Amino acid sequence: MSQLLINAYLKQLDLIKKVSGSQRETIVREAFKDLLKAWGKQQDLVFLAEYPLKTATKANIAVDGALLHELRMPLGYWEAKDANDDLDEEVSKKFKKGYPQDNIIFSDDAQAVLWQHRQEVLRCGVLDTAN
Repeated sequence: MSQLLINAYLKQLDLIKKVSGSQRETIVREAFKDLLKAWGKQQDLVFLAEYPLKTATKANIAVDGALLHELRMPLGYWEAKDANDDLDEEVSKKFKKGYPQDNIIFSDDAQAVLWQHRQEVLRCGVLDTAN
């Protein structure tokens, strides 16, 4: 991912926090959503918010976002959390509900956690732009 996109995300995140005075998920997730949209567009992917899925137990869920190929094949998923939430606890809750464990990123305004093939493969702070 380009540093330009990451820097634009960080700038937008700071602005959203400053203007809103909030760190609630529903407010700050817009910056990460825009980052995913911009990166996806560069890769010829389409970002869809509130993407519906059926779990293995046939329950209906919706991830906060998904990047899809034009043929409606998902490449990856995204789930936003509040900065005040325990991110590990929230990830565990989502997996118990049947959320995908392949190519999903969980983020709050402080850190991001990437899961692929049913295991955590990357965890970094959002200010760690190299990762």
